[in-house]
Amino acid sequence: YCSTFQDYLNEREKLRMALLLNKYPNKFIDEQFNNILSKLNIIQPLTCSNYADYRQRVIDSPIKEIVPVDYGKIIFVHFTYCSSMRTFPIKILCSLEQIFWRISD
Repeated sequence: YCSTFQDYLNEREKLRMALLLNKYPNKFIDEQFNNILSKLNIIQPLTCSNYADYRQRVIDSPIKEIVPVDYGKIIFVHFTYCSSMRTFPIKILCSLEQIFWRISD
């Protein structure tokens, strides 16, 4: 959570640019931002007038118990960009989509 609405917008755009540079599609990025807001029970679009209220609610919310990660079931993909691996992000996203995301269809 950022101190001001403008800081939030700036940080969100920096995150968006980093993800776009790593070839994540806009739709996926928007879904992830919306998932985070939903988990925080933020159901209205954030605006200059409601940001401070929602920020305070997040700050005041109880800390949830940390759930252990089952590394046998969860895949973590970390990618550091280098020019020799220019097509890697697209390939890994396509592979993940084929393997996991289409299974639920």
